[in-house]
Amino acid sequence: MKRDLILAGLAGLGMGTFFFAGASALSTRLPIVLRAPLLITLAFGFFLTLSLVEIPLMIVALRQMARNVTTPHRLVLSAFAVFVMFASVYAAMFVLLTGEIGWASVLAGFAFVRLAGGVWVR
Repeated sequence: MKRDLILAGLAGLGMGTFFFAGASALSTRLPIVLRAPLLITLAFGFFLTLSLVEIPLMIVALRQMARNVTTPHRLVLSAFAVFVMFASVYAAMFVLLTGEIGWASVLAGFAFVRLAGGVWVR
């Protein structure tokens, strides 16, 4: 199960990379919605908080899914891949709103934290 979770997490990491790269490329062509430094800071704090709060909740949910004998193995692996990839969704929303690729990369980097969280899914 651990090997399968790592592979699913790496697949989610790959999907997230392509998703974030696409959003970053698109952000250069779209007008920036949030320009004020205070609004950019608030948006970053919002997406960071949302991303961090979601991690333990999803780990607990994934553990329950993995322990339930009626839950298909593929469903657990798919949910874990989407969970790892979802850090780039927050980063993509931030970069599309602000055009700040550097700070959005920090948000996308939480995909590695989510991938490491797979250790607690048993």
